[in-house]
Amino acid sequence: MKYTLLACALSLASTTVMAENTSPLSYDYVEAGYKKTEIDELNDFSLSGIGINFSKQFAENWFVLGHYSTASDDDKESSYYDGYNVYDSFGNLIGESQISYLGKVDLDITRFELGLGYIYSLSDRTNLDFSAKIGQLKFEVDSSFSVEETYQDYVLESYSDSYSDSETADILSANVQIRHLLTDSFEINGGVGYERLHDEESENNAVFHVGANYAFTSAWLVSASYRDANDYSDISLAVRYNF
Repeated sequence: MKYTLLACALSLASTTVMAENTSPLSYDYVEAGYKKTEIDELNDFSLSGIGINFSKQFAENWFVLGHYSTASDDDKESSYYDGYNVYDSFGNLIGESQISYLGKVDLDITRFELGLGYIYSLSDRTNLDFSAKIGQLKFEVDSSFSVEETYQDYVLESYSDSYSDSETADILSANVQIRHLLTDSFEINGGVGYERLHDEESENNAVFHVGANYAFTSAWLVSASYRDANDYSDISLAVRYNF
């Protein structure tokens, strides 16, 4: 009899743990999706790429979290204008050359972060969590251009060059977030925080974000969020798996 009761208790405990792990407010998840980044000082670029987030709860109220994203965009410019007079071998003017210019700039941004967080439950439908993260932000720029002077189908002169550079900044951040279930399957969340980009020109940014998650099964969710950090902003759409 006692073995039957023990088996029932273990079964119930297992079911309870599974329900907690697959709750829409779970801190055990991995998600991946689309990310778009806008930088205030780079109006000609609208960077897009992928973003990956993970979180794992341990102990009773603690969790670890991580983020990786990469986004890129390019800007092209071309122009054509009249060049110089063209003469034949006898010194007679035969026409005017045309000069063409083609330039391209590729920008790539890679970001990764690792952090530690603490969960404070306000109710069975609302959580408050605090987190601190460290990481790196890397900018890579590749630019190239070419200039060509032509007359009809003949290339009279051409020149091209390219340039590459990269810069890395360390990231330190702290955030507080509130998560609330409007229904059993629909969550809204928002938060504020502080972010420091530490490089030759260190910057301190106030950060806020808003988001929503919708669970269409006990383990699978769709996620959308907007994040603003003064000098740049992110929009994310992702699929999340609670494990």
